Parts: sequence; structure tokens; C-alpha cells
Amino acid sequence: MTALETIGRYIDKVAKTLTQICVAVMTIIITLQVFFRYFLGNPIFWAEELARYSLVWMTFIGAAVGLRAGMLACMDLLVTKFSAPVQKWIRVLVIVVNCALLGFLLYYSIVLVGIPSVTSQRSPAMRLPMSYVYSAMPVGLALMLLQSFVQLMETLAGKKVAN
Repeated sequence: MTALETIGRYIDKVAKTLTQICVAVMTIIITLQVFFRYFLGNPIFWAEELARYSLVWMTFIGAAVGLRAGMLACMDLLVTKFSAPVQKWIRVLVIVVNCALLGFLLYYSIVLVGIPSVTSQRSPAMRLPMSYVYSAMPVGLALMLLQSFVQLMETLAGKKVAN
């Protein structure tokens, strides 16, 4: 196993763990919210907000897991008509364009997290700095960019990677 494969697997393992934590938090807090609201008559006022922010984090981090596993939407109807060497170079081109797009989005998501209207804002119920919530974008995009780079190197090395 090469160092690149090890890095890719490690990133995937961390992303999966964080995604599972977000799902667990959502499940537990919504279950508690239902119990407190309907059985005790005293709802947890910040539960919906925490579940929403967990969903946001799960979405961005889970996208990196989906990218690594080749589970994101792709259209390969035309690509499969070409020979294997042409398919490889089309895959390389797609990954390079994907890296460029992810790099662009990563840069502007970092800019977004740093603007004063985000850094000074707090969530309504939990009083959590909104920059923590918005940070899901750069974290998820950085994980996706790293996974795309690993896929690019594996594709150039001739290893079979997910589409």
C-alpha cells in the first residue's frame, strides 16, 4: 500500500467517523426532543438547531465519503464508449476540473467564514458562533479536494479508482 492510498483511507475513515457522529447526534437529539415535548411537555428549545447544524456538517463531510466511494452522481454514458486508455485520460481531465472547482469553492468558503457578518453572528437558540456552522463548508470541501487529489494520483499511477 502506497503512502497516497494510506492518506486516502485515513481521510475516508475520519470523514466516515465524523459523519456517523453527526447522524448519532441528530438521532439522539431528535428522539430526546420528541420525548421531552410530548411526554414531559417541556421541549428542548435548542434541539432543532443542533439537529440542523449536524445535518449541515454531515452533508459536507459525507460528500467526501461519497466522492471516495464513487457514489456521487456522474454521467458516464459517453465515456464508456471509448477505449480504456481514452477513458483513463477523460477520468484524469474530470478529476483535474473537479479539483479546480473544489479549490475555487474552498477559497471562497474560507472567505465566507471570515467575513464580519458571519464571525459576529450567533445562532438564535444555542448562541453558537455561526462561523462554526459555516466552517462545515471549508472542512468538507478540503476533504473532497484531498480525496480528489488522491484519486488523480491513483488514476495517473494506473490504479483502478471509483468514478
